[in-house]
Amino acid sequence: MYIFKKELRDELLDGRSVIYVAKKIGISRVWLYKIINAETKTSKAIAYYLVKACNPEAEIKDYFDRVGD
Repeated sequence: MYIFKKELRDELLDGRSVIYVAKKIGISRVWLYKIINAETKTSKAIAYYLVKACNPEAEIKDYFDRVGD
């Protein structure tokens, strides 16, 4: 499982709305809010899709910390 580094929220979104990004990766805006505010953990797949949708050059580790399963 992965937890978002919430201090990097604005950098990741880079002016995009949460609704836009959520639709782009196929999750609800509520779930995305919880992920980027570090209120919930997420799977490696969702972390990957989120990072690549916002910054194709970045890696998961740039925006997420791996935490115990």
